[in-house]
Amino acid sequence: MKSSIPKKVVFSIILVLFLSSIALAQPITFLVNPDYDPFSYLEEGHLKGFLVDLIGSLESETGIDVEMKPVKFDEALEMLQGEGSYCIPSLVFTTQRKALYQWAGPVAITNTYLYTTEELSGEFKSLEDARNANSVGVVSEYYSHKLLEGQGFDNLIVFEDEGSLLEALLEGEIELAPFNSAVLQELLKREQASYSPVSTVVIDLDMTYLGFSKEVPTEIVDAFQKALDGLKTSGSFSELYSEWFPGQPVPGIYTFLTEEYPPVTFRGEDGEPTGFVTEMVKEILRRNDMSAEILIVPWSLGYELASNLPNVFLFSMDQTEQRKENFEWIGPVGKNTAYLYGRKDTPATDLESAKRVDAIGTTTNWWTEQLLKEMGFENLVSSLDPLDTVAQLVEGETDLAVFTDLTVAELADEAGYSIDDLEALVELQTNYFYIAASKGTNLGLILNFQKTLNEMKRDGSFEETIREFVPNMLVTSLLWNSSQLDVKGLRTSMNTLSVGEIATMELQENGSTGYVWDVKITNPNVVSLIYEGSIFEGKFLDDSELVGAPYNVKWVFEAKQPGETVVIFSLRRPWESVHPIQTFAINIIVE
Repeated sequence: MKSSIPKKVVFSIILVLFLSSIALAQPITFLVNPDYDPFSYLEEGHLKGFLVDLIGSLESETGIDVEMKPVKFDEALEMLQGEGSYCIPSLVFTTQRKALYQWAGPVAITNTYLYTTEELSGEFKSLEDARNANSVGVVSEYYSHKLLEGQGFDNLIVFEDEGSLLEALLEGEIELAPFNSAVLQELLKREQASYSPVSTVVIDLDMTYLGFSKEVPTEIVDAFQKALDGLKTSGSFSELYSEWFPGQPVPGIYTFLTEEYPPVTFRGEDGEPTGFVTEMVKEILRRNDMSAEILIVPWSLGYELASNLPNVFLFSMDQTEQRKENFEWIGPVGKNTAYLYGRKDTPATDLESAKRVDAIGTTTNWWTEQLLKEMGFENLVSSLDPLDTVAQLVEGETDLAVFTDLTVAELADEAGYSIDDLEALVELQTNYFYIAASKGTNLGLILNFQKTLNEMKRDGSFEETIREFVPNMLVTSLLWNSSQLDVKGLRTSMNTLSVGEIATMELQENGSTGYVWDVKITNPNVVSLIYEGSIFEGKFLDDSELVGAPYNVKWVFEAKQPGETVVIFSLRRPWESVHPIQTFAINIIVE
């Protein structure tokens, strides 16, 4: 039988394979920091450390020739921005760096804190306190140097390396210094310090990646990402990571981030993340046979990472018009209303008079802050921590503050005050909130998470979880709502898709008759099935109502590579060998 694949498509496939083979044959130089223990360091002239072992494993998995060269970080960064095929295996992702390099990872996730001496630890409880310090030390060109500069710090003293920085902090020459928590422990051992600095303010969640120069072919970057994901799936990565960072959270293929936002998400008395949405996420993971660390970070950090990196889940997030197209959505998992709050002695206020007060407290990158900006407010005082926002209002540093009805009482209590100190003055907007997934995250996984959440709404576990934390919350509207991906529908004729595009087909069946749809793809390398699920007219029904009821089945396909394939749908009883009672085929060309 003559092939129906167009010659143009065949030529494109051959060209891609040819170019890929050339790209993968090129050697690449890893610029390894010799002074970044335990990630990488020199011992008797040889490179050692977690990253050195990891690079060796990745070289074996990819078959790509690798040279490891010890280079100081600032020099390595210059080389990465110049000509040549280079990689820094310990590059922390930042928004400013995103477009400058290519990324594969993450290979490590750790917190960076501002550290101080025990004597001064009570003086620095916020970034504002740190800005007012006499001196803050940084290492030249480290991302923490750039981060603090961007945060408006004009009290920085620059050091050549972290050893010198630590010595200056311990000797009292500076008041504060930023350190990666894992790196600091090794530095203290190496320097044989008599005491440890005290962590104060978290300034970043360090998502460490393999950072490739722009001249490295994308096929090489993709090969390293695929190999890294393979090591994570097999468990080899976890074993290696735990050897070098015992007791630390192990980065997976997917990153799950949340914040202190009780009762929705917060750190429990045992130090573990909890809250009704956190517990929902844990159950979704359990039902999908997945395990993952859930990390609590300041909202602004989580929001920035989820806005710029694939495979990041951030919860909970209110769905607003500004955010809607920037994330994928799983939910809804809750509903809240934003109000402008004042102190008990604050006179009656409306929107127009609120725009004329001196200061309104907000929390950085919360939807409530974004809403006020959209409404034309210019008198906002933004804080990274919502507890600071509460304190500023109660202490009179701001005239008003914006919170939601669902969380304001818990936040006031956490900040050391009472909800009785506050009064809701102006209702602003009501939103549903969701589990948000960053763009580029596996769509099949997102669909399966939504399917699992729908099942939880049907079996009662969804409402039970909410009632554990918020006994009187209204949940009816949440039970009847389900997020849907906006995907292209397949036609019962020829379909043309682009690589990476997803498309859906929906058909009715009735399992009580025994006849169900069977799906076969003639060329699964071109198109793959990433999701299959039942839809009961958009409703979540009791099991008794499902018996004998017809329903629709949805299949979602993803275009993987150029070529042509046929998807065959057959309505049959699986246990019978007779011909199906109905069959049709859909042709798909991927360009």
